[in-house]
Amino acid sequence: MAKGRGRSGLVLLCVALAVCAGTGFVSNPGTPRLTTKAKESVAARHDGPVETVAPPQLDFSTKTAELDSWLSSLPGWLWRAVILFLTMLWATNFAVIKDITAQPGVNTQMYAVSRFTVAAGVLLPWISSISSQKVFLRAAECGSWLAFGYIGQAIGLMTTTASKSCFICTLNVVFVAMIIGITKKKFDPQTLMAATLAVCGVGFLELAGSQQFVIGDLISLAQPVGFGMGYIRLEEIMQDSPKDALPVTAVKLTMVALASWAYFAVTAGTVDLDPVFSSNVAMTGILYTGLVTTALAVLVESVAFRFVDAASASAVCW
Repeated sequence: MAKGRGRSGLVLLCVALAVCAGTGFVSNPGTPRLTTKAKESVAARHDGPVETVAPPQLDFSTKTAELDSWLSSLPGWLWRAVILFLTMLWATNFAVIKDITAQPGVNTQMYAVSRFTVAAGVLLPWISSISSQKVFLRAAECGSWLAFGYIGQAIGLMTTTASKSCFICTLNVVFVAMIIGITKKKFDPQTLMAATLAVCGVGFLELAGSQQFVIGDLISLAQPVGFGMGYIRLEEIMQDSPKDALPVTAVKLTMVALASWAYFAVTAGTVDLDPVFSSNVAMTGILYTGLVTTALAVLVESVAFRFVDAASASAVCW
């Protein structure tokens, strides 16, 4: 019985989060609802039918336009500062993952499934608001690259250190600059210099006294490739569909969640999340990485990419 509750607990949590997010608690708890008999009773006392007063309608299109106008009025340096702040959040993932997977019975597969299911479940209701099927498919591709980077990060941390994984992740600065230079046939010396300095700086900070090469170092190379391609694709999507930040983020995280479940099924065979639910440390870490450093951070990143290009964003991050 305990195992059954453990296996279904995460699903129930995400369903509850999705329902709350999707409905927005639109019903007014302060307004009592009349049953059919109550309505008939009131109608009899007043010798006439009960008039139903429609609630006031909010002009969401106007509110959205005002929000877009306000976001566009913000200076470019502020959006770079936002990305820098997101980087500080993402940097905490490395240590948190180590703490989660150090709990009894908790492995990398459980961590990945729990984190990304929570993140995708929160934003799932907004997928239906995406503007077109073309944008959906492009967002799915972007999410696939993101899944590649995240799963590579999780597997790599099984054998490598958090500091080495963090350094390898910074190589996405060079990767993004290289891919953009090849595709656009234009290399920006300033961007390349910033990328080189960033990688060297992080290397000096993180690799002092580091252990010898392990297989996790090689697997961690999925991070610069996956996250770098995710940056490039996200920039392209936001340039063409700037108002799709929320549904695009929902699609991306859904793809990551699906990839995590596939990874779990292939490597573990059976789904048993009891060790996660039985550890306060693991549950706290899952909620932090799922809601804060994934759902919220990736959404803000999508909005920021309307105003910051991929090369600049990757250089700012590191």
